Amino acid sequence: MFILTPDETFKATVKVQVAMPKGGWREESFVAIFKRTFEEDREELMKLSNVELLRRVLTGWEMVDENRVPVPFNEQNLEAFLRLTGAVREAMLVYWQHNVGAKEKN
Repeated sequence: MFILTPDETFKATVKVQVAMPKGGWREESFVAIFKRTFEEDREELMKLSNVELLRRVLTGWEMVDENRVPVPFNEQNLEAFLRLTGAVREAMLVYWQHNVGAKEKN
């Protein structure tokens, strides 16, 4: 079944590789809540930087800190998130993959 009028937002898991202080990497993840955009918006959105794009389309998240306490989605936390290059890159890629319907290969 194809639904012609999709929900205004969608959720997607974002996985981020985090460098460890003593070397190596650890994968962390959170669930991003994105605003769905449409084909008529695509060209304009593609001209934006990753940070500008996420300011427009990231509307919330399900995220916890190192103590497993939920991290509220607010302006201060969003700005802190937008300074994390790897997290921004991964969130942007996940947004485009899910918004245009590209299914990830196994």
